[in-house]
Amino acid sequence: MSTSAVFRTLTLSQYRILPPCQCRVDVLKPNHAFVRYASAGPARRTGDEKIPYRIVRVVNSETGKLDPPTRLSDILASVDLKALRVELVTEDPEPVVKIVDRRDSYEKWKEQKKAFRKGVKAGEQKEIQVTWGVDAGDLKHKIMKARAELEKGCRVEIVIAPKRGQKLPKPNEMVARANEISSSLQDIAKEWRTRDVQKTITTMSFQRVPT
Repeated sequence: MSTSAVFRTLTLSQYRILPPCQCRVDVLKPNHAFVRYASAGPARRTGDEKIPYRIVRVVNSETGKLDPPTRLSDILASVDLKALRVELVTEDPEPVVKIVDRRDSYEKWKEQKKAFRKGVKAGEQKEIQVTWGVDAGDLKHKIMKARAELEKGCRVEIVIAPKRGQKLPKPNEMVARANEISSSLQDIAKEWRTRDVQKTITTMSFQRVPT
């Protein structure tokens, strides 16, 4: 054996070669829709240029439905950012934004913080009952009531049930009605458990996003 080979063997023998690390490293996906500030209380939605997406969909203020995918830069350029704010309301399954009054958005957040400080318990559950034959005006009122409870941090159960004397809708019409209610709350809440679908009654459970 050559002198260099002996030297290399002696040198390597001084060190212990450790096996590769078998540790599991979990990478958490950040939720960009809300920004948590240092003070305790509800998080405020991410807004304007801080939204980390190039392409988003806007909640149409007139129809409540989603507009086609649009570049965020085009949206920001088209609105008066001194008076209005573009807020990221959800990221799943795609980034969705809403254009809101800047002052109203801030005041609403302040009210949420105030309610939080008063000790509103997240997870408190409220029940709202809706009939299958509910008219558009009454349904809008029920949705607004659900939103108010969700903004306080409460979970909300919406129970859709038949009313005596009203014709019971077909199964596919029941599904459509439940989906309509869920879609109207998608910017603020999600169904946190599987719908309880009985023959004539459907129960949906909502909680604020994020929880």
